[in-house]
Amino acid sequence: MSQATTYRVSRLKILIFSSLANLAAPLSTVVTGPLLARALGPEGRGTAAALLAPLSLSGILFTLGVPEALTYFVASGKLTGKSALKIAAAAGVICAIAGCVTLFFIAPYLFRRQTGSILEFDLLLLSLPVTLLFAAFRGIAQGRQLFRIINRERVVSAVLRLALILGLVSIHALTPVVAVWVTVLTGVLGSLFLLPALRDRSAAISRLDLRAFSNYAGSAALANFGGLLVIRLDQVLMVSLTSRAELAYYAVAASLAELPLAVVSACRDLAFSVAAERDDPLVIARFCRLTLAAMSTTCVAAGLVTPFLLPLLFGKNFTPATGMAEILLIATVARAVTAVIGAGLMTAGQTWIRSSIQLGGAAFTALLVFALVPRWGGWGAAVATALTYAALAAASLFVYVRATGLTWRQCLVPSLPDMQNLRSAAILTFSRK
Repeated sequence: MSQATTYRVSRLKILIFSSLANLAAPLSTVVTGPLLARALGPEGRGTAAALLAPLSLSGILFTLGVPEALTYFVASGKLTGKSALKIAAAAGVICAIAGCVTLFFIAPYLFRRQTGSILEFDLLLLSLPVTLLFAAFRGIAQGRQLFRIINRERVVSAVLRLALILGLVSIHALTPVVAVWVTVLTGVLGSLFLLPALRDRSAAISRLDLRAFSNYAGSAALANFGGLLVIRLDQVLMVSLTSRAELAYYAVAASLAELPLAVVSACRDLAFSVAAERDDPLVIARFCRLTLAAMSTTCVAAGLVTPFLLPLLFGKNFTPATGMAEILLIATVARAVTAVIGAGLMTAGQTWIRSSIQLGGAAFTALLVFALVPRWGGWGAAVATALTYAALAAASLFVYVRATGLTWRQCLVPSLPDMQNLRSAAILTFSRK
């Protein structure tokens, strides 16, 4: 086996481990989702979704592109040691102030149909500063390719959440607000496992240009603003556009459709840090075609079992979510391409173009949600999401192939060596030796 092949296999082995770790959260949702649905009912599940959706969105949106910038500059060797930690801490304070102030003032509008939820939401904002600070620390860990630590964080958070939900359901102590607090606090506790990633014994001197860092973070923030709005804006807007029951159906459908995204997230994170380190667009192309093949197969299989699995897990009251989940699974395939190619654009000097694409996608999503949700509820939101991701995937691919000189085939069609390397990585991962 050549040195290049060995390197690729080792990266794929990391990918497999990361994918399995990423599966911890969605798999715990498979268990806790039905418990929440049955224990809280459509109205209570809708209340929990209404509280958590804007907070989850803000927990990533108000990072202001700092984690991505830290990953890129740490991976490329331009930022090391205490400099990275100082920037992460300072940025965390700025992000926390921006996020908390913004959410405090827009809460009355978001919950105008649920005025009793405003106080609970304001209290939940206390967790946002910690969430944003650890998001910056996660960027450092990813730049150093400390994926074992990142994987441990994800698994611990998921296991803690599952254990607490099971315990509360067993003693009949679960309420919508308690369910949201469990989700938030277990995420914070899991993040504590990132702390070892902050130790850097390297004696290298940082060559960071603060203007370049700010420019990169700004473009990443705009991309996040567009991309995360596409992901979560539908549920946030649905709070004021439709009933709690429709929001609950859609939340259940989205949670099932997001199960395959564990692989997508692992591919994107690993491809981003490796491509930044090696400055090689072929890394992104290789990960994109593998991700597309995996997602197409997985989503087709998931779509076939959803009509039987969803009512079984969540109860007959949630049967209307079945069609929504199947539409969202189609969107997941396009979302996979968008995520990996988006990481490629960020390492190919096309960060502002990526931002423009994502912002355009957010505007397109909002337009479709306002047009479709008042009349068709969760079905309308699912169609809006599918159409948006199809457009985003096509636009991202168009820009990437023009910027790098690669072909569409190189980005989308797996090769025989890809399959051979993946097989070797799987054997090494699951071998007892």
